[in-house]
Amino acid sequence: MDNLALESWIVTHKIMDRTLEGFWIAFNNYMKEYPEEISLFFDELSLEDIKSSIDTIEYKTIFHSDYQIADSHYSQQVISTFDIYYKEKRIGYYRMFFYTDGECFDDSLVTEWTSWYLTLKLEALTELQKEIKNELIKNKIKEEEIEKIYNLLDKQISKIKVHIHK
Repeated sequence: MDNLALESWIVTHKIMDRTLEGFWIAFNNYMKEYPEEISLFFDELSLEDIKSSIDTIEYKTIFHSDYQIADSHYSQQVISTFDIYYKEKRIGYYRMFFYTDGECFDDSLVTEWTSWYLTLKLEALTELQKEIKNELIKNKIKEEEIEKIYNLLDKQISKIKVHIHK
């Protein structure tokens, strides 16, 4: 498929609109299925601050020598990729995969909240906070001690979240 044919194909099959719609479906499902991950990075997530921007739409021919399917319907595909931003900071991307007849056969949402180091550090501090609360409930630690430790952890978590959203 040459550039003009691809451009016409994109318009005919409403790829931009379908990819944007697919993103919102995938993102809403993600928020429902992984609320702990969302709350880990955001005190309050504002959907109005999420924006998408087209990155690429590419045509690919896939050839696998074992199957020799280079000329089949399934070996021709178009992939649309949208970058996802939160408050103007890139947080990931969304891809939708199409056969050349316009049928969508897959999609993927990839979040890139921040570097893994900060993510692991934030998760560890959050888990430690939960453990401290559990110890308080079991009366294994005095409330005054818990309060001091909890406040220190809370400050560290807030610092990390500020760094994430810069």
